[in-house]
Amino acid sequence: MKLIPTDREFSIKGFCTAFRFEFDERFVFNGESHEMWEIVFLTSGNVEVTENKAIYKVKKNELIIHAPYEFHRIRSTDGTTPSGYILSFIADGALPAELREGIFTLDEGRAAEYEQICLSAISFISSVEGSCDRFAGQELADRLSAFLLTLRHGGASVSDVSRTPSAVCYRRAVTAMTDGAYRNLSLSEIAANCYISVSYLKLLFRKYAGISPKEYYTTLRVNRAAKLIREGYSLSEVVDMMNFSSPAYFSAFFKKHTGSTPSEYAKRN
Repeated sequence: MKLIPTDREFSIKGFCTAFRFEFDERFVFNGESHEMWEIVFLTSGNVEVTENKAIYKVKKNELIIHAPYEFHRIRSTDGTTPSGYILSFIADGALPAELREGIFTLDEGRAAEYEQICLSAISFISSVEGSCDRFAGQELADRLSAFLLTLRHGGASVSDVSRTPSAVCYRRAVTAMTDGAYRNLSLSEIAANCYISVSYLKLLFRKYAGISPKEYYTTLRVNRAAKLIREGYSLSEVVDMMNFSSPAYFSAFFKKHTGSTPSEYAKRN
């Protein structure tokens, strides 16, 4: 009998958080990035989600997925009081490319299915220490994996990306930072690349990122350096590639923003 192998491009290793949220009309969560995948699903209301350089308008029964180390921020919009679920997890491998950009609109059946997955994740995380079911986590991971794999066939909508002049200018600034992540640019250089003033650059990031452009660029460089370390580059190679003045300065910089020295981070990853 011939065995036909099945590829497993990604597998969910574990769940980090799962909770239902209810925001008031003034809610703003300033931007962050982290090592987990994160899914935001709305059951009511409207939110604005900044994801890297895109600004999305997300509505009821819509879902957006944030990849690891991807900057994201959320705030209530249109005077609504949004509610929904946030679920985060760690995975081996990468989710399909079709799931990494845009908004997914779920019909009522798919929305109910995903809500049940979220409720199961909340129950699993809250009771895992006392759980006697050794297969509960695997079952939940397989349910979410199957949901995501079928979700990719529907395709994501990107029609709700904001195209206001300020949003376009913000995207240009994020692109300049991303392209210049290895160069250790100053705010003046970033602003000049976008043909705007430093003060307007700061205004854009307060509006769409909720943090300063310096904080955003620093996080971008930290994540880029961490990726190089995970890929096996030595300390001296990372220092040269990222244009730091010395290994000692880079080590202090990296520990300040991650809590670990480069060598400690390399051992863990």
